Amino acid sequence: MRLALAIALSMTTSSAFAQPITQNYLANFFGPIQELSIANKREYCGYFGLNEDGELIATKPKRGREDSCLADEPSDEMVEILASYHTHGAFDYDADAETPSSDDLAADVDEEVDGYVATPGGRIWKNDVDKEMAILMCGRNCTVSDPDYDNQAFPPVNGSYTLDGLYERDEADY
Repeated sequence: MRLALAIALSMTTSSAFAQPITQNYLANFFGPIQELSIANKREYCGYFGLNEDGELIATKPKRGREDSCLADEPSDEMVEILASYHTHGAFDYDADAETPSSDDLAADVDEEVDGYVATPGGRIWKNDVDKEMAILMCGRNCTVSDPDYDNQAFPPVNGSYTLDGLYERDEADY
């Protein structure tokens, strides 16, 4: 059954299957989740995937902790996981949350699934597991941002980071 389904999905020509997770889709998707994440000072997380019709779907965001979140397993409705997603909560002078953390990228690489991260400054990142890099998809205010965000609190962000680059940023003393 799964093999037949996989063959059927691979033969589909839907634009959703060809490029299902776009910058515009992410900016709109993260908007309401960012509002909750900032208001509650918590991360929210989940998965993007395809249903049996090849349509892009997402799991309901799970509320996490201030600096972590473990998504629930997707339901049977999601026949293929494409990526994980999570927010970084509210702005905090004690936490440089404008990039994915080294733990974020390492977890996505270990799980072998791309990840998307929204930051308090409204940036959206893609953790690309094939390249083992965090890549900035869109910059400041791309999606909802924390009104208390201070752009001067931490060094500017680069357009991409390797795992070693994220380790260096994690360990930097600001």
